[in-house]
Amino acid sequence: MTTLGERLRSNAVWGAALPVFAALCLVVWLASFILRGRPLERLIKACCRFVLALCGVRLKIEGGANVDPRRQYIVMMNHVNFFDPLVFYAGFPGMARGVEEESHFRWPVYGPTIRRLGVVPISRTDTPRAIASLERAAVLIRRHRDFSFAVLPEGTRTLNGRLGPFKRGGFHLAVETGLDILPLVQVGANRINHKGTRLIRPGRLRCVIGPAVPVSGFSKENLDGLIDRVRSVFLEHLGS
Repeated sequence: MTTLGERLRSNAVWGAALPVFAALCLVVWLASFILRGRPLERLIKACCRFVLALCGVRLKIEGGANVDPRRQYIVMMNHVNFFDPLVFYAGFPGMARGVEEESHFRWPVYGPTIRRLGVVPISRTDTPRAIASLERAAVLIRRHRDFSFAVLPEGTRTLNGRLGPFKRGGFHLAVETGLDILPLVQVGANRINHKGTRLIRPGRLRCVIGPAVPVSGFSKENLDGLIDRVRSVFLEHLGS
């Protein structure tokens, strides 16, 4: 049950964080015309960490040694709430871009920013368009060898905190590009915010980076084995 104090605190967080978030999106958008590569990524990560801290989200990163800075990955993270993009960029130590629901590109300030950064819009309802988006993602991956690529394999936010079914698109992308899959597991995010409410409860969030899952030996014909292997990493850390 939500208390009056929690609602008041959440409203205060929204009142403080939303204008700051919009301002920092504008800063990143402007900076992208000047900065490239790692300097721009450092700015993006710093902005994401600042907004998370302003919202009372205490982020702890575990497993950073599992990331080889010389390699590209398909980075997969569980989809929990509207903080997910901030958590991803703050938690993943390398440079990355990803796919995002196409409707987000119509949002003021945020939409033009992610479009400028090279995030790929994807449809959750139109399969042919979604496949075309992943084909563009494969081209981006081959063109930008310093960047990994982020995928939220559930495709939509969890309703109850439990891990949802994994869609196959990100795994097809991994097999097609030959990039190993790096699991990035959010633990504790559902308590901070969950689908169906804008209530924010400040708290601690663990971001666990698991060892990369090799895609060698897998193809479109035996993709289920790869999905099961990656999913088991998430279930191990989420305890469900």
